[in-house]
Amino acid sequence: MVSEIKKREADKVLLQLPDGMRPFAYQLVDAIEKSTEATVFLSGDSCYGACDIALTQAKQLDVDLIVHYGHTPMVKHPEMPVIYVHASIDVNVDKMVEEVLPSLSEYKVIGLTTTVQHTHQVDEMKRKLEEKGVNVLVGKGTGKTPLDGQILGCSYMTAINIMDKVDVYLYIGGGRFHPTGIVMSTGKPVIVANPYNGQISKISEDDLMDVAKRRVAAVTVARNAKKFGILVSSKPGQNNFEKAVELQKGLKEQGKEAVIIYMDEIKADHVNNYSEPEILVNTACPRIAIDGIDGIDRPMLTINETEVVLGTRTWESLWGNSYME
Repeated sequence: MVSEIKKREADKVLLQLPDGMRPFAYQLVDAIEKSTEATVFLSGDSCYGACDIALTQAKQLDVDLIVHYGHTPMVKHPEMPVIYVHASIDVNVDKMVEEVLPSLSEYKVIGLTTTVQHTHQVDEMKRKLEEKGVNVLVGKGTGKTPLDGQILGCSYMTAINIMDKVDVYLYIGGGRFHPTGIVMSTGKPVIVANPYNGQISKISEDDLMDVAKRRVAAVTVARNAKKFGILVSSKPGQNNFEKAVELQKGLKEQGKEAVIIYMDEIKADHVNNYSEPEILVNTACPRIAIDGIDGIDRPMLTINETEVVLGTRTWESLWGNSYME
């Protein structure tokens, strides 16, 4: 990173950090300013992923470069140079393999997935599992997820691309956010190996029936609704304005009232002030609608779910089949 800043002869740099790295922000600023001639500014707004680049701040501050930590490149920004620095976190692979083996014994072929923090060890994980007799497949990196086995909250293509060849997925990482997305996008169960606390758990399609029921209920309510608010995010990697216009046209053709609401970050206190729409359509990160936002006071649909309402897509084609894509 320092060498790249020097190479570009950047005088002013905007440093963008995810929440987990912000406690170390001053250390990074100090290291950069001591090693280069650059003045460093910290972005204080959201940093949800590579889709969330602080272009507006960078332009207002007239910086020469954005340094974006924690994620791999997703979208190109010709108007502003961006350096992506993804933070790698080592996993004790031998320990992880021993802990997870009993949970994999009933399956023939395993699909290996993880987040960007652990992708540098995917080859090692695969090799160690195979040494124990496990048949492992890793989806090739593509599009938003350029690294093999990598998944994002909005893209599960490395899992989807091998879904017809595997019986179960093994997800290496913390929490249920990402493995839940795998199940919704593939219809296959996921074994979760949490390297931070050593816990092994399983998420199956049965576990997601309550999610499916909530989503079906939202679609059902939307079919009878008259007024829709279509949310569009200005974040570079989440902006789906053209799709929003297409959905707006489709809704209006069916006699519904639909208005586009444009904002940077979708927050309950901003959205709820628009009290007229009965249904919200989220065209930003699909997980916003699926996981919900505390305080949002009405149903929110994804783009794909809205297409079900419009009749251009069937529910059966959506659930367990590239739900997030």
